[in-house]
Amino acid sequence: MNRKSFRSTASAALLALTTGLALASGSDSGGAAETGDAAAYNTGKGVYSAKLACSGCPMAGKSLDSGMARELLSNRKGVTLSAEESQALEVYLKRRFKL
Repeated sequence: MNRKSFRSTASAALLALTTGLALASGSDSGGAAETGDAAAYNTGKGVYSAKLACSGCPMAGKSLDSGMARELLSNRKGVTLSAEESQALEVYLKRRFKL
């Protein structure tokens, strides 16, 4: 093997190895963790899906619009939510429907 071919092969192997190590470090995401209203919005969206709109839930099969959102803000339809879930649901509904 000539010297030029050896350098090319060695460089390619080194690049492949270091790229794999960099990606394996878990630092390949560019965003920061969600905080504040963004986190509350996404949590509220999950609460709505899991506790109000699931197949056995009170809102199953109903479409969510601004009128329904207002009703949910005043009455949780018999669903018990923790204080954090209730607050997150409120943030979600108010932001989504600009209430």
